[in-house]
Amino acid sequence: MAEEDNHARFLRKNQALSKAYEISRKDKFKDKLVKGEIKPELVACYRCKKIRPCMKFSIMETGRAEGAVSVSNEYVPLCEECAPKKKKDPNELNAKQISSLLKGARKGRI
Repeated sequence: MAEEDNHARFLRKNQALSKAYEISRKDKFKDKLVKGEIKPELVACYRCKKIRPCMKFSIMETGRAEGAVSVSNEYVPLCEECAPKKKKDPNELNAKQISSLLKGARKGRI
């Protein structure tokens, strides 16, 4: 019984330390990003393996070993082509919507 209590205590301690480490690592990365200190480095891209100027991006990966599945969140270098695309601003109009609005204005619908 004492071993089970110790195991649970150490498990909680390790999980808390892991969470704190992850949070502090993300905070440092965000601080650098805000200050503008992060610049592209000339390294091999994680996806296409070409040596190009790359920025570090966070990706989630899953791995399997002996029946257990692990999920990890890593910062990997990705070139401009392989980097995740930014989501479009919902208030931004594309060329087709702009021409449609102009046609409507010419015909007096607006």
